[in-house]
Amino acid sequence: MPHFVYWLPLLTLLLTSAATAQQLPAPLLRQRSVTLPASTQDATVRVARGTLTTLTFDSALAPKGVQLAGRDTHFERVVIEERTLILKPKVALAPSERLLLTVRFADSAAPQEATFELVPGEGEVDAAVEVVRRARNADALEAALATVQAQFAALQARCGDSEPESAVLAGWLTEDIRATLFNAEVPPGNASGLRLEGGAGYRTRKWALVVVQLSNGPAARRWTLGEVRLTSAHGAPVKVLSARVDRPHLAPGEEGLLLVRTEAPWWDLGEKFRLELKDKEGGRLLPLSGVVF
Repeated sequence: MPHFVYWLPLLTLLLTSAATAQQLPAPLLRQRSVTLPASTQDATVRVARGTLTTLTFDSALAPKGVQLAGRDTHFERVVIEERTLILKPKVALAPSERLLLTVRFADSAAPQEATFELVPGEGEVDAAVEVVRRARNADALEAALATVQAQFAALQARCGDSEPESAVLAGWLTEDIRATLFNAEVPPGNASGLRLEGGAGYRTRKWALVVVQLSNGPAARRWTLGEVRLTSAHGAPVKVLSARVDRPHLAPGEEGLLLVRTEAPWWDLGEKFRLELKDKEGGRLLPLSGVVF
């Protein structure tokens, strides 16, 4: 009897097994997006052995901010990048098995973290999941809009209408207004790191205003306006009603406009004053002499 007869049953078994394996359908690969905070259903991610699942995020992940259950026992590949997480299981999850995946984000915006539940694919695999963190629902947008509107109303109440005709109607601009440019002097060796780029003074019978263009040195620390003092050449103090800069602070190398409003003028035209500026911490003093307004 030929030898191949003895091999015939084994060959038939192998061919049958191969045909059965070829008949197993490949998993259906899905691509979807998840908006945080996610519902329990949306936070479920289907994975399968040997198939890549990639999660992309619209915010950077925190360093060491990924916690994956079964990382060593269930996955042959885990790649963590700034905004991407790639998973490739090496074993098939049991039908009732669940693995928790928690990611934390680098910034302090909400939500600061998200948790996903990895489950067996059972014919469908989430090959690509786009995680959207910064989208807002209608209620959140309406609340944000209400906040902005309230802030704008408060700003209007504090600053009033900024159009020139409103200033006239309010009595700020009168026929006796005078403007004077001046070149104030900074003492040699001043260590404040600030420079004076120019100055102007304005006055009427009712009010006076000093406007100074300041520049913070490129190597200096951030500067925030604190205390302001004005004195005449004879040492008489001038009452300061308001003082502000056109920005919250001056960063290194940044310029800003300082506005100081005082009481109604009692001094003579052309009289020179000394303007002293201190930062909020009180450690950086900028004295300016020769201020005219």
